[in-house]
Order: sequence, then structure tokens, then C-alpha cells
Amino acid sequence: MTPPHLPARAASALTAGERFRAGGWYFVLAIASAGILAAVPFWHAASRLARRDVRTLALTYTAAGVYLVILFSIMPPQQADGTSGNPTLSTIGGLSALFVMVIACIQLRSLRRAVYGGGGVVPVHADPVVARALGARARRQETRQLIAREPGLQRELGIGRPDLGRGYDDGGLIDVNTAQAEVIARVADIAPREAEAIVAGRTARGGSWYDMAELIDNVPLTPSAREQLQERAVF
Repeated sequence: MTPPHLPARAASALTAGERFRAGGWYFVLAIASAGILAAVPFWHAASRLARRDVRTLALTYTAAGVYLVILFSIMPPQQADGTSGNPTLSTIGGLSALFVMVIACIQLRSLRRAVYGGGGVVPVHADPVVARALGARARRQETRQLIAREPGLQRELGIGRPDLGRGYDDGGLIDVNTAQAEVIARVADIAPREAEAIVAGRTARGGSWYDMAELIDNVPLTPSAREQLQERAVF
């Protein structure tokens, strides 16, 4: 006799701890702080999504939190019989906190899904931060192919020279033959002393490096700096 089929636990059924880590803390913080810290989840979402409207909400809830703190701080202490020292002010404070908590939770529902995904866990390639990094890498590869076909466009478009402000998005490349040390350090995310050594070395060689191999052979660089330059340097 075939035993009855028992349904497996749904893959999306998360434990309480998993739900908390996957955005549930947004609501817990907004409610547990009586709305005072409701801005924190909005700032977190704004940093992950890089959206102006979310940043505006974060500023709004920051102002609301300041308002609640001031309101609660001016409330007189309770009387000896346990009643409020100022019933009107207490009512205003309670209703204000409730309003902030309810509206924040409503607006956080969609933001939690946008940041953490509908199931509560963010797939790696759906993470906005990962998506931006992969997009920039693809743009760098496309730009390298472009200047390999049309070398003259490197100078015209300001490729590898964000300080020139030509407007072309090269994905974060850096021209190690023409950029100043501070620009090389900032774009390639290497130490200033390493960027200065790159500039000093190219000056000693007549103003330019031939390729990455020559640069690495002649400039003492940390492994992380070499990795960054291999990813971003153009010549």
C-alpha cells in the first residue's frame, strides 16, 4: 500500500529569525520605538535602492522622529494617581506615534520587497548593489572593445579620465598614462602612495606606460592594487 503523501515544508516558509533578517526588522523597529526610529529602515532602503523618493521618505520620517522626541520630552510626568499630567498632550502624543507607526509600516511593505525580494531573501543577482557592480563591469568591457576598434575615441570621450567631465560612462576605468595621482587613487581604489609611484614611474619613462605588465614590473604594488588596476587601468 502506498503511504499517503505528506506535503513538504514550503521553500518560502521562513523561520521568525529569517523573516527578521530579511526585512522584518523594518516593522519591528518602527513599532518598538513608537515611531521615533521609523526613519532607520527608510535610510537603509534608500542606501540599497538609490532612489530619490525613498530618500525623501527617510528625511520625512527623520523629521517625524524628531517631532515625537520633542513632544514626548515636554509631556509632564504622571500624577500620583497614575493619570496623565496633561491629558490633551498625552492624547496628541499617542495619536501622533500611532499615525507614524501605521503609515510607516504601510510604506515599508513595498520597500521591504524591493530590498529583500518578495520571498524575503534577496537572490544575489537581484541585489541592487550586485546589479550595479555587474553593470559597471560590463560597461568597462564594452569600453575596452570600443577603444580597441577606435583608439582615437579614448581621448575624445575622456575614457579613464572622470575628472575631465566629458559625460561618457566608461564603467570606472582609469587612464594611468594621463590621470593625476589623486584621480588614479580614487577611481582604482588604491593607496595614494601607490598612485604617486605610478605617476613617478611613467614620468621617468617619458610620460607613459606601455602596458600593465610593464607597470607591474616597475612599480611596487600590493596584490589588491594589482587586481584593481588589472580590472580598471587603460593605457
